[in-house]
Amino acid sequence: MKTHTMWMAAAVLAAGLTAGCSRAEKKPGASGAVAKEMLPVAVRTATVDPGSISEKLQFPGELESPLSVQVSAKAQGRLGKLELKDETEVTEGVEVKQGEVIAEIEHRDLEAQLALTEAQVRQTETELADKERERRRLEALFAEEVATEQARDAAVAAHEGAQAALEQARAQQELARVNLEESFIRAPMDGVVAERYVDPGSMVGASTPIVRLVQMSPLRLMVSVPARMLPVLRPDETPVEVRTDVYPDRVFDCVVSRIFPTVDPATRTAQVEILLDNERDASGHRLLRPGMYATAEIRTAMRESALMVPASSVVRVLDRQVVFVVEGDTARAATVKTGIRSGDQVEIVEGLAAGDEYVVMGQNKLTDGVGVERVKDAAAGDPLPE
Repeated sequence: MKTHTMWMAAAVLAAGLTAGCSRAEKKPGASGAVAKEMLPVAVRTATVDPGSISEKLQFPGELESPLSVQVSAKAQGRLGKLELKDETEVTEGVEVKQGEVIAEIEHRDLEAQLALTEAQVRQTETELADKERERRRLEALFAEEVATEQARDAAVAAHEGAQAALEQARAQQELARVNLEESFIRAPMDGVVAERYVDPGSMVGASTPIVRLVQMSPLRLMVSVPARMLPVLRPDETPVEVRTDVYPDRVFDCVVSRIFPTVDPATRTAQVEILLDNERDASGHRLLRPGMYATAEIRTAMRESALMVPASSVVRVLDRQVVFVVEGDTARAATVKTGIRSGDQVEIVEGLAAGDEYVVMGQNKLTDGVGVERVKDAAAGDPLPE
C-alpha cells in the first residue's frame, strides 16, 4: 500500500513539471509576437514639392496627304512623252513642281491647226485694213456730195463685217492655241507621283487618268476627339506631340490645325486635323509617308506650381483616396483630392501642403497611426526589407 502511494505521488509531480515546462515554452513565443507587432513599418518617403504638370491624352491615327489629285488628259490622241523637261521619267516617287510639264500628247495636227488660224488672222487683218480705207474714202466723198449715201453705207457695212471676221479669226486662233496647250499635261501642284496609270504610246482620250499626285508636306493626321474635350482645343494654338512607329524616339511638334464642326452621334467624337511639316533626311528623302501609323498626344490642361505625388502613393480606402503623411515617426492617413494626371504623376488638389513628408513605398502596409522607420530616400531603387 505504501509503495502504491509513492508511485501515485511521483506521477502527479511529473505531470506538474510537464505542464510547467509547457507553459514556460509558450511565454517567449507569445511575447515575441507582441514585440513583432510593435515594430515600425519600413518605408521610403519624399517631400511634396510644387511644379508644373500637364494632362495629355493620346489619340491614334494614320498619316495622310491633305491633297491627292488625279491628273487626267483633256485632249485626245497618242501619249507621246511621260517625262520632265530634263528627261526624267515620270513614275512613282518622282517629285514634280506646280505648272511643270509631266506628259505630252502627240500634237503635230494641233500645231498645223494653230498655224492655219494664225494665217487666217493675218488675212482678215489685211482685209480689215482695206475695208477701213474704203470706208474713209467714201465717207469723204459723201461729205463732198460726190458719193451716194448708199455707197457710203455699203462701205461702212463692209468695214464692220471685216472687223467681225477678224474677231472670229482671232477666237479660232485662241481655240487652236488652247487645244495645243492642252496636249501638254502639267502638274497642278507640288507633289510626288503616287501612281502612274498609262505608258508612253497609249491612246488617251478626254478624262483618261495619267498619274496621281500627292502632297508630301505638310502631312495630315486625323484623330477622333471626345466632344467633352472640344472646349479646351484651340486651332493654331493647342500644342500636339506626334510620334510614329517608324521613329519611336522622335517627337514631331505641331499644333491643332482645324476642328471639324460636327460631332458623330454614334461615337460622340469630332474629327480634329493636325498638320505635320514633313522634313527631309540627310539623303533628301521625306521622313514621313502617307499611310504611316501615328499617335497624337494632346495637352488638355496645365497647372503651374501644382502639388504632385506619384500616382502609386495614392491609396484607395473604400470611397476615399489617401496619402500617408509622416509626422515624426508616425504615419497619418491624409484624405486627398486628385486633379490632372501626367504619366506616373498626379496632381493633389486638396489634402497636402508643400513640404509635407509622405510615403512613396511601403504605403500598402500602413494604417493610420502606425509607427514607421525611414529606410532610404525615395530615389533608391532597392526593395524594402520585409
